[in-house]
Amino acid sequence: MLAGVPIAGLRRYGRVALVAWDCLSAAGDARAAWSACSNAAMALRHVDGLGWHGVVETSPGAERLLRLATATAARPWLAIRNLPGELALGISTSKGDPAALDRALAGDARAFIAALPGQLTPQLAGVFGCGIYQPVPVAAACSTGLYALLGCADRIEDGLCTRALAGAADLSLTPLLIAGFRALGVLCGDERPQAFGTPTGFAPAEGAGLIALAGDGPWRLTASVRLGDARHETEFRDPATLHHALDALWQVVPRPDLIITHGTGTARGDAYERTGLDAGPWRDVPRLHCKPVIGHCLGASAAVELALGLEAPVKRLWKLGLGFGGHLAAVAVERS
Repeated sequence: MLAGVPIAGLRRYGRVALVAWDCLSAAGDARAAWSACSNAAMALRHVDGLGWHGVVETSPGAERLLRLATATAARPWLAIRNLPGELALGISTSKGDPAALDRALAGDARAFIAALPGQLTPQLAGVFGCGIYQPVPVAAACSTGLYALLGCADRIEDGLCTRALAGAADLSLTPLLIAGFRALGVLCGDERPQAFGTPTGFAPAEGAGLIALAGDGPWRLTASVRLGDARHETEFRDPATLHHALDALWQVVPRPDLIITHGTGTARGDAYERTGLDAGPWRDVPRLHCKPVIGHCLGASAAVELALGLEAPVKRLWKLGLGFGGHLAAVAVERS
């Protein structure tokens, strides 16, 4: 690697800190989720006809997605609420609000706007009374949470704002979406899910992960990689994409203490990811697989898993996110 030569997809950060964070998953908040995942204490439920899945304990009814995001954002927002300077908000969903879409399809036209991806950002801004802010909503399938985080981090690094709230939420356990995943053959069903073993598929799950960013905090965002693999409409096909991302992170933050994988448990997904993870100097780094414990939180999965990883007793951490359709994101963070 030649010094000073740009690496495709890589961005280095020197002005972005992770100030506060939280997630809500089937295992609970960030601290409880870290404990569950690090101890492989499954938090999923099994229901006949639905199979293994992960549910977040929130009250039922309309605007449940907004209530989930609001509860998850409470602690991170408190940490930056009174900081000076411009604010960026990227509270994203990969599919919008499926429950609102169901209501719209049933004849409630007023629910249609709320169902669209991108609406959670202004909704949460209204709840918290944020006033003027820079919107950074994104949709990048299962890597949505990392893309939202990095979109906000770019604004801080570029001097466009001084603080941000970023991440994603997902409540996609609806009949339409479950039927779609079942048709694709990616669900574990009644088989206990696992990653990087005998392929089982994943347990679909609810969840949200939100992270507050500013100039100073207990973690520093050091580097990110964003790449795309356009060889197939629904999966990664080019192993060079992931290897390039891992190699780029290694140039900036070598020898991490932990890598949080994507690890869906699908045959092709795990084989693709293992090919990259086993083929470089990072091959011996300990790995954490969260989805067999808390399920696959879909658009929120990368943000949920990064948030729980920030509770880990480590100094250097990598998180990978592989999105349906070829969206890849990877971040490296270090304790300040």
